[in-house]
Amino acid sequence: MTGTPKGHRSRAGGRFAEEAKPPAKPVLVYLPEPLLERLDAYGRENGTGRGRSITKLLEDLLPSHTPPQPPPRAQKDLLRLELVRRSNPLYQQFRSRHYIPDRGLVGQQLQYLVFYGGEVVGVIGGASAVFTSQTRDEYWGFAKDKETKTRQLNSIINNNIFRLEYPAPNLATMVIAKWRRQIQKDWEKLYGVQVAGFETFVVEERLWNGKTRNGACYRADNWELLGITKGYGDTNVRGREHKNKTLKAKKLIYCRRIEGRELCSTYTTSWNDPERQKELNQKRVEMFADPLDLLLQTVRQ
Repeated sequence: MTGTPKGHRSRAGGRFAEEAKPPAKPVLVYLPEPLLERLDAYGRENGTGRGRSITKLLEDLLPSHTPPQPPPRAQKDLLRLELVRRSNPLYQQFRSRHYIPDRGLVGQQLQYLVFYGGEVVGVIGGASAVFTSQTRDEYWGFAKDKETKTRQLNSIINNNIFRLEYPAPNLATMVIAKWRRQIQKDWEKLYGVQVAGFETFVVEERLWNGKTRNGACYRADNWELLGITKGYGDTNVRGREHKNKTLKAKKLIYCRRIEGRELCSTYTTSWNDPERQKELNQKRVEMFADPLDLLLQTVRQ
């Protein structure tokens, strides 16, 4: 069979295009002859085929579905972010519902709860940039030698997680914009490295509600769509075998520069420096919100 069945989704310009009618599923049903005769009689009277006749007859029997009213357009003054540890119970709840499984993080990272009108509605975070992505590397102009590139990567933040569960129009873009400004300050305060820009990788796929995840909220915040990752087969970037379909999926690459910022050339991490680690731990105590205070704030709303 060739061609795209009427009512099914198709792709145009690399993205999903909505059809005039939602997709329909063929169902094989055996009906008794008396019912078929009555359907045909109804069809002759009303000018409908059997399928349309069934639909018309059921319209008065099945309750009509009234979609819920969408919430009002998002307001900036109701939005705030709270820096938390990955072990925070509220963070873990939202993180567990993200489409990419939680496999832990390596390197530097900062995670936030998203509050809207006093209620926790999501999480967003930043982590160390991925080491290799050809299209991304060309965009930033990273050095070829490993040592220099490793230092440069410290000035790029990877948006490793974004989960939002409140569908106010434009809220997702507002969260991303606010997160960029806040994590830039927090990252520089904690790690002592000037941030030059951001990256993220989005698995494009059709969602249960008919929409498509394709990074539209990043484009609305002026991130650049660079292309698609190459993906890989049954082994991950460290050579370990896996059966995770998400790991195999190709991803859309988005980046955004901070004007006037240069890539880091001198920064080194604290992994092998006990004194530096002690200093970072003290800063974290000062910067991170107390889990009990956050819980009380949520309960009081």
